[in-house]
Amino acid sequence: MYRSCSLVLVLALSLAPFAAACGTTDAAPAPSAPKAQPASTDPQALCIEVFTKNRTCTDTYLPALVDVRAKYDQPAGIADEVKADRAAVIAHAMQEWAGDSTDEAIAGTCAKITSSDVDPADQESARACLAKDPCSAYTTCIMPYFEKRFSR
Repeated sequence: MYRSCSLVLVLALSLAPFAAACGTTDAAPAPSAPKAQPASTDPQALCIEVFTKNRTCTDTYLPALVDVRAKYDQPAGIADEVKADRAAVIAHAMQEWAGDSTDEAIAGTCAKITSSDVDPADQESARACLAKDPCSAYTTCIMPYFEKRFSR
């Protein structure tokens, strides 16, 4: 069903400033820094915060990501796969994500992502999204950045 390339790798290449992934439900708290502290200004740390929040919000975030990917048919063929069986595509993405969203995988992906220039405006937007709760608000906030990248 879902393309065999790693979901995180594809995301990392297309969403350098936001690298993202998820966890469970809207009720689950994000494992990032306490709300009293702003999100990191270090690109590597910010990337890790975003991926960690994505992991925390898996149940909300990943279906939205699949829908955006289908809208822009990225990777090619996913639009037809989602039309045929969206639940199966999401289930496959969840399986991939289980490995791609470990702390070690996130750190490696973020090291690759932040090895090139990161747009300060995108970083600021990512920090604003990280402050959103519940996961539905976070997902709504972060998805336009995926759309921006996939629509190119």
